[in-house]
Amino acid sequence: MSLLLNIGKWMVPLCLFFGIASPTYAQSSIDNKTIQENAKEAYIFTFPLVMNYRTMYAQAIENGSFGQWLHLDLSSPKDTDIVTPNNDTPYSYAWVDVRSEPWVLTTPKIEDERFYTSQWDDLWGYVLDNAGSVIDGNSGYSYLLASPSWKGETPKGIKRVIRGESDFLGTLTRTQVLGGKEDIKRVKEIQSQYKLQPLSEFLGQKARAAAIPITWPKWTEGDETSVKFFEYASFLLKFTSPHDEDKAMYKKLSSLGIEANKQWEAKNVDPETLKAIEAGIADARKELEQRSEQSFDPALFFNNRETISTDYLNRALGVYVGIFGNTTQQSVYFTEVRDINGDLTDGSKHDYTVTFEAGQLPPIKYFWSYTMYRLPERWLVDNPIDRYSIGSSTPGLKENEDGSVTIYVSKKSPGKDKESNWLPAPNGPFWMVLRTYGPKDNIRDSWKQPPFVPVTE
Repeated sequence: MSLLLNIGKWMVPLCLFFGIASPTYAQSSIDNKTIQENAKEAYIFTFPLVMNYRTMYAQAIENGSFGQWLHLDLSSPKDTDIVTPNNDTPYSYAWVDVRSEPWVLTTPKIEDERFYTSQWDDLWGYVLDNAGSVIDGNSGYSYLLASPSWKGETPKGIKRVIRGESDFLGTLTRTQVLGGKEDIKRVKEIQSQYKLQPLSEFLGQKARAAAIPITWPKWTEGDETSVKFFEYASFLLKFTSPHDEDKAMYKKLSSLGIEANKQWEAKNVDPETLKAIEAGIADARKELEQRSEQSFDPALFFNNRETISTDYLNRALGVYVGIFGNTTQQSVYFTEVRDINGDLTDGSKHDYTVTFEAGQLPPIKYFWSYTMYRLPERWLVDNPIDRYSIGSSTPGLKENEDGSVTIYVSKKSPGKDKESNWLPAPNGPFWMVLRTYGPKDNIRDSWKQPPFVPVTE
């Protein structure tokens, strides 16, 4: 499903060039064990920053499309720019550069029964706002997207200001498909009415002077697992606004030679120090992987600065398992990586059933769905019926005689009589996410996700 995504602040012009020469960093006065520990914490702290850059690079930098919408159809296994994409609300992506002036988002009036949300995040992975159905209704409004340093007055016609802690903001805007693929035409009509424009254009004024051009470092897949990771982090810090809560982490970055005012390069680091940094990265990635294989509450991953604060591990886990996940006000996600026996779910070992007892479907205002992902990539799964999710909007979903609803999860068809309720699985380990849109207040307190039950012969 994100996204997704399958994923710095300028000081002087010279800092904008990724490959600029810089002095060799002498070995730190701290011991290698401390360097390793600091590198682990620094990696987790900056993981959202770097992985959001990965996504921004693919969606806006490579093709020079800042301030432009990328409207997608329903997600498919071919979509690998974000991890864990959903398959119910076609995405509209956009990134804006708010250094020279704010941008304005305008949404259209649409049907009351259709769910949509224009979620905006900063590069740190904080969810800044969700213009749309849950907060604002479906009448359509305009919103100001501003930099951390913007201090202007809110113009007439703007419902509210959206700002984060970075000079680049990104959206994953979701528009619900109602009633199956035949509704895609209407979704595309709505997508075409989402509007982004510089504030000067919105006000009918002369355009502001362009911000300083940036020489962007080319993203290379796999760099996030090596010391190259910190070269991206160093570069991106220049485009963020430091928060007082993060002072301790900036000190740890500084202990590694990583600061916003200079470009860090691995080739200039003392070999012993670099070895300790590499070990710290390996430790961080191991922890993220292990945590992702345990039961977890996605509600802890996706939210604003006030809620997440300095919970850097959960903030990083959110990006690791599903970049651009949303707040519980908009969507509550339920995940379970193990079956009722405590074993990891695996389509090569078992077929499974998931049964909602009568009267126990998720309590929601809009809709719910299960989406299937293969591991370790967390991408959608190719299958013969081109079904990647199943839920309340799936045409033909059947109830059992007692009013319960059973979902059949398997790599092969459970039989023609059950295919209406079949969610195809890969021939290997998988992860399913249950998404609930417009969740009711009691969903996390008094409702429980049903277990995966292996089918026995």
